[in-house]
Parts: sequence; structure tokens; C-alpha cells
Amino acid sequence: MKQHELVTEPQRSEAVNAARAVLQTLVRRGVTVAYGIPGGLISPVFDALASVPEIRYIATRHEAMAGFAAMGHAIATGRPALVLTTGGPGVTNAITPVAAAFLEEVPMFVVSGDVPTGATGRGALHDTSQAGLDGLALMRTITRFCARIESADAAVGAVEEAMRLAMGPRPGPVFLSLPLDVGAAPATQVRLSISEPPPPAAPDPAACREVSAALRAARRPLMVIGNGARGAAVEVRALAERLACPVVTTPHAKGVFPDSHPLHLGGIGFGGNPSAIDYLQSGPDVVLVVGSRLGDLATNGWRLAVRGTKATYQVDREAWILGRNTPLTLGIVGDARAALRGMISELPHDVARPLRQATHRTFVSPESMTSDALPLMPGRVMAALQAAFPEAFWAVDVGEHAAYALHYLTIDQPDHFRVMMGLASMGSGIGIAVGARAATNKTVVCICGDGCFSMVAGEVLTLAENGIGVVLVVMNDGCWNMVDKGFEAVYGRLPSNLPSRPADIAGVASSFGAIGVRVTTPADLDVSRLRGLLDSGRPVVVDVRFDSARALSTKSRNAFLKDGIGARR
Repeated sequence: MKQHELVTEPQRSEAVNAARAVLQTLVRRGVTVAYGIPGGLISPVFDALASVPEIRYIATRHEAMAGFAAMGHAIATGRPALVLTTGGPGVTNAITPVAAAFLEEVPMFVVSGDVPTGATGRGALHDTSQAGLDGLALMRTITRFCARIESADAAVGAVEEAMRLAMGPRPGPVFLSLPLDVGAAPATQVRLSISEPPPPAAPDPAACREVSAALRAARRPLMVIGNGARGAAVEVRALAERLACPVVTTPHAKGVFPDSHPLHLGGIGFGGNPSAIDYLQSGPDVVLVVGSRLGDLATNGWRLAVRGTKATYQVDREAWILGRNTPLTLGIVGDARAALRGMISELPHDVARPLRQATHRTFVSPESMTSDALPLMPGRVMAALQAAFPEAFWAVDVGEHAAYALHYLTIDQPDHFRVMMGLASMGSGIGIAVGARAATNKTVVCICGDGCFSMVAGEVLTLAENGIGVVLVVMNDGCWNMVDKGFEAVYGRLPSNLPSRPADIAGVASSFGAIGVRVTTPADLDVSRLRGLLDSGRPVVVDVRFDSARALSTKSRNAFLKDGIGARR
């Protein structure tokens, strides 16, 4: 293993406290932006930000959105962002995005303030120490590393250890608690020699040879691609093309294999395409699953059997995933890229392309994509957005609108689409858009619902104040669409007093300093008009009124709910 020496404190004459040492160490580890909300207990870190100009601070309106924005930054750059919170509610508010980052395996670095060491257990406001709310206990099960910095001289080592694990073989969030007095205390210079992690182990050649041979001999092979294959997009395509093997993707993996590729049958599960689902249901003989847990959103509540009639193979870096949701012929524990490269290397150099034919993906109500009917069809809205922003990164929130985006958008690049299906938290897509746009010059379009928007509407202020030009498309029907459809399907009625009136979201956005635009007719979807929204450089909120009766979740999410309730009856 390679080693490199880090001088973790610069040679400067002025005194450096632990808070500043934390920030300077993070800068040397590639951190360039911090999201969060100040408070008394984290004030030493915020004061130190003035002396560390390499880190840009962006104030969000809620700690959860700070975390989701940090996820967007990491997705766009591959490097973690810093999330800063005060103690008490600052920590509890950050739990949701930390849990999401843990499930998505996205790096994130969270630092919270805490009460002075002499005040723990004495009823101090926002005491998050072990003697109070115990923030470490709250965070321990959803982080890769979780620690309290007990002395100023320990700060640098704690940051280095946390960063090592945040960027390790299984990336994820890390959490450090910094007491007020420790953050303000002088820190001495520390020099560390850090070993770089070894590359992933090569897979078993015999296992790779078996899978390659089975796929090559199959009459109806299939590759099922999940989010765990996101870093192996090149290898997925290479193996599929060498074997002329059809491919389907889970909702989590949209874009990992090009939607427009002739071998791509489309998505399965939530928002899935009939072409993909029909192929699976008609019985492929050999199936290779790469990087998917085959959870309920990928399998319509496990109603969609993902297996081959002759053989089923699965690749995942976590052994406990293998065979959990489908019987296997062989499971391969390891890195998806290394495993697929191993399979490709086992193919004969002169392998003949099998005489197979795969059809392009098909759609539910394909005519809706060109319809001028009123109210607007979801397919029509997605088609117009695609035409207006063909190069965009799409950050999609969670709800019925996510099914529309998954189903109708065509994504050909693995880094152009994300929907956070791990925790499936409403509001997550908006935060991802904030972080992704702040980190890059890409066009970023977020598709969300009015329910998601209402939860985090204050972040429009974050966008406007920081000049973050996201296009936020709000599918506005005045209700919680997927919730309503679920209650109707399962119980035959709705609870009383659910939301039922569309709000003037364009007006709200305008009052917050963004450009608010209402879309109600086909003329409003003119591609040049939509494209022109980018010219101002300001955030844009597009308030879309549409036909909410066109639901796509009824055969996926609602199936899971029906089965779960029926099992107890």
C-alpha cells in the first residue's frame, strides 16, 4: 500500500483552534463547500470559516436540506461536502439525510456542535452528549464512523479517520461531535502518514467463467442492473454488447445502461416499462443481477419474479444480499466493475454475436407523450422537458411524479439522473438539485410534487440568495397523489382532511426571489420557451397543472401495500 505524509496544520504564526484545524484538514482532503445552519454550540466552526476561504458556506433553511444538498454535491463531484449543525434539534434534523446517505452509500461529513465538556449532564440547552440526548447513539447505526472529539489535539486525527471511512470501499456518512470549549481550544500541529486503501480484490476467475459461458449459451438471457452497478456502466454495456444480451434496470439505476440502446428493454418495478416487465414474465433462461437488492420498488412488491429458468447469478459486494430475494445458481461477492471485467475477459476473443433480437422499451399510454389534451398528460410534460433540457442532470424527488420521470424520460448517461430510492424521503430530490448545481455548471432540473415542495419551500430562498440556477418543476395537483391512490386502492376511501387544493406555487417562488412560471396548456410547454428559462441564471420554479389521474404506481407500490395488509387479515 502506498503511503503519503500529511502536514495537517499549515505553518502559520497565528494560533489555530480545534475548529479551524478541523476545517483546514478537510480542505486538504478535498472539501470545498459546507451546508448547514449556525447556532451557539457550533459557533467556533462558523467563526473559523472566515479564516478558511477555501470552503464556501451555503446557508440552507433546514438541516435536512443541508444533508441532501451535501449528497447532491458528492454525487456530482465524487467528494463529500461538509454539513454543519448545532446540537439538539440540529442533530435530530440531520438524521434523515444521514440515513439516506448511509443507504445510498454516498459520502458525507457531518460536524455538530455540543455543550462544553463541563456542562454535560447538567440540563444544558441542546446537550447532545452521552449524558444528554446522546447524539452518538442516534447516529451510530447510520454512519460509517461516529465520534466525539474530546480534546483539541485529537481533532485532526478524528477528521482523518472519519474521512478515510467516508471515502472507503463502502462510502457513506460520518459524524463528529465537537464540544463548544474543545472547538475554541488551541490545537497543536500534528503530522500523520496515511496509507491509501488497496484496490478491490479480483473476483474468482472460475465463477466469472461460469457466468460468461451460461450467458453465451442462453437463448433468452437477461442482465438486471441495479444502483450498485453505477460505477461499472462501461463494463455493463461492454458485456451486454459482446453477448447481445437484453438489459433491464431498476428504478435506482436509471441511466446506468442507456435508455435509447436497442438492447435496453426499460425499467422494472416502480415506473417500469411494459417491454421490460413482459420479458421477465415470459421467462428468461439465464439471468445476471448486478448491484441490486431486488427490493419491493424494483420488483412490484416482490410480485415480479427475477430469476432464470435455467440459471440465476447475482453480483454484490455485500454477501448478505445474495440470494435474499431470489434463488441463485451462484452468487459472487465483490466489486461490480471487477466482476464484470472478469466475465468479459473470459469470453472468447472471436465470440460470435448471437442471433437475438431485443425491442426498444415501450410505454404506458405512449400517445400521451404527444397529446395536447387538457389537463396536461404527465407523458406530455416529461417529453417537453426532455426536449428543452436534453443535456440536464435530473434530480427527481419521491412520489408519483418519480414514476412519470422514470417511465418517460430517456437517460443515456449514468451521471445524468438520480432518485433517492434508498430511504425514499420526500424533499430529497430538491436538496440533491441544490448541491449538484452548486457544485457544477451543468443544467440541473428537479422534478418534484407539490407535497415535496411544500415541505421544503424555504430552500427557494437558498437558491435565490446563492445564485443557484436550478430549474424546479413542480407537478402540482393539490394532493399527495401516490398516497391518495394507495388509500383508494387498498381501503376504497381516503382519510378526511388530506390536502386537496393546488397552491399558487409560481407565486410563492416569485415572492422568494425565483422566477415563477405556471404551465397549464400545451403552448406553455413550447421547447424554446422552456429553454429560455435558463437565460436569467436565476432559479426557476415551474408550476405544472396536469392530469393526476394518470397514475403509474398502482401496480408497484400499491401491490406491496395490499399484500402486506392482506397477510394480516
